[in-house]
Amino acid sequence: MSLNYHQQRQLDSIESRLLRSDPQLAAMLAMFGRLCAGQRMPVREPEATRLDRVRQAAALIAKAAAAMSAAMDLFVSAVVALFTALIMGSHAQPAQPTRQQANPGTNGR
Repeated sequence: MSLNYHQQRQLDSIESRLLRSDPQLAAMLAMFGRLCAGQRMPVREPEATRLDRVRQAAALIAKAAAAMSAAMDLFVSAVVALFTALIMGSHAQPAQPTRQQANPGTNGR
């Protein structure tokens, strides 16, 4: 990993302040550095651009709108079913007894 002069100078300054303020922590970090010396640095993930964030927000808004539309459809269906049940219930007539139910002692004669 190569750093420009300004970045290297900042790291050196941080290192010298750390050595003065907490020598034990500096020793642990030095040991960590030696243990990890042969390993590769992780690949940097690309930072999300403003356009990426706008696209992500638009996708979330579209999903929310679709969910809201489905909820409204369900609500309207429930209201229609309720009114239908109320209207049908008020127009329902009691069932007329059949001939057999009206004369139980005649045995169908």
